[in-house]
Amino acid sequence: MKTRALVWGGLLIFLLLTSSLAADRTVKVTDKEPPKELDASIRGKLQTKAVQLLEGDKPVYEFWFSSEMPVQSKPASIGKALDVIKQATLLGAVAVARDARDYRDDELRSGVYTMRFALQPQDGNHLGTSDFSYFAVLTPAKIDNKLDGITDYKTLVKASSKETSTDHPVILSLRPAASDPGDLPKLNVPAPDHKSVVVKVPGKAGAERADITFEVVYEGKGHK
Repeated sequence: MKTRALVWGGLLIFLLLTSSLAADRTVKVTDKEPPKELDASIRGKLQTKAVQLLEGDKPVYEFWFSSEMPVQSKPASIGKALDVIKQATLLGAVAVARDARDYRDDELRSGVYTMRFALQPQDGNHLGTSDFSYFAVLTPAKIDNKLDGITDYKTLVKASSKETSTDHPVILSLRPAASDPGDLPKLNVPAPDHKSVVVKVPGKAGAERADITFEVVYEGKGHK
């Protein structure tokens, strides 16, 4: 009996280690044009390099960020970078390789989405649900099909919610970078049960260059 228990114990440890290794993800940047599912007016504003989040050698998420994102002013500090982005600004696009869950634990179907910036409403209904109020709202490429077609929060929420089973937009949490993270992109664990990729997106405030560094949370859920 003792021998059998040891065998089963060893097998369990092996399976846990294998599962853990399979779940490990890496990030890399590769030359790749934005998806053709995106409208030409949006594709033309994106970088021709993809930030790939890989599981083994297979992309789970592929991000194309703005080649020059308009911002309202130069950030006062790296931790204030997200404060200068206007709501509904195009952050980029993302290709989701397989069905997943968003930050609210709602369905995130595989496909190509635009990513636009939004702030969590301060209406009392969302109090304590997230450490930060910054989000990327994901809208199917076929719905968000014009660069200046979505210019405010209300329109953005309506567009993102159009094909969901709830009245809530599909979202990924954004977090400010705590300090200069060095070479980017890179993976991070910004909070318990959260995993993110830290990126730097070229920005411009008038004639002044203003790079925007932030974290995109690809794993983790908001507080209930």
